[in-house]
Amino acid sequence: MENINLQLYSFGHDCNLSAVEKIKCAAEMGYSGVEFAQDYKDVPVEDIKKALSEAGIKAVSAHVPFEMMGEHLPYLAELGVKFVACPMTSFCDAEEAKEVAAELNKWGNEAKKYGITIGYHNHTQEFNKDQDKYLYDWVIENTDPETVAFEIDCGWASAAGIDPVEYIKQHAGRIAAIHIKENGAVIGPDKASSRKNPPEWPKFELDEDGKPIFPPEFIKMMQERDKLNVPTGSGIVDWRAVKAAADAQRDGVIYVVEREASYDGKSRIDCLKEDVAWLKANV
Repeated sequence: MENINLQLYSFGHDCNLSAVEKIKCAAEMGYSGVEFAQDYKDVPVEDIKKALSEAGIKAVSAHVPFEMMGEHLPYLAELGVKFVACPMTSFCDAEEAKEVAAELNKWGNEAKKYGITIGYHNHTQEFNKDQDKYLYDWVIENTDPETVAFEIDCGWASAAGIDPVEYIKQHAGRIAAIHIKENGAVIGPDKASSRKNPPEWPKFELDEDGKPIFPPEFIKMMQERDKLNVPTGSGIVDWRAVKAAADAQRDGVIYVVEREASYDGKSRIDCLKEDVAWLKANV
């Protein structure tokens, strides 16, 4: 496999690298492009363009919440980004899934002006069912194929109990991007939350350095989740079959490594180096 891109979120929340430094590091690790997660905030677009040019890699895609789309699309268009996905939102039934589809259609029409396709990136909760159909199916089937496509996160899909290969085939032609996130076990879909009452991020007390103090039960939950993000090639996803299915259904599919956690006590950068090296050697 060649043309492997990196979701810059993968550096982790405790990474002190700037957006420019992350781009340089991604290239040095062997990635050919990047997917932004608003890493460019407050950075002049010319600085990001220069960093990409000097590193010899491309800006292929980005994650932007619905409420920020209008602000970010012009900036991303200047970088040459062609695919922008909403990373997640709340919806709990078919009716709300159709509302999400309408939002995607709206932004798809707007993004078309910039030569950008709008999309959506799944976690596990999109694979709850209503009327015997996955919530994600309701979204996909109610969006315009001309302006809206989808990014299948195979790690989260497989964690929910979905075979990503079969899901890609089921929605042939609609999958523009694949998140390569290795997963070690099925945990089932998280409970879907309503658009009318979206969940709030938990709030924690801060220590003297301004960092959150996590209670033991929260740390334990996060550690159990982190264990799912095993080395690429060692989990339950068949990446060769994923690539074959994705390439067969659409030209120019974007492949993006996303890592939620490190493993075996290694640094995040060492894990990301191993991820791209395994993919180039084995897929």
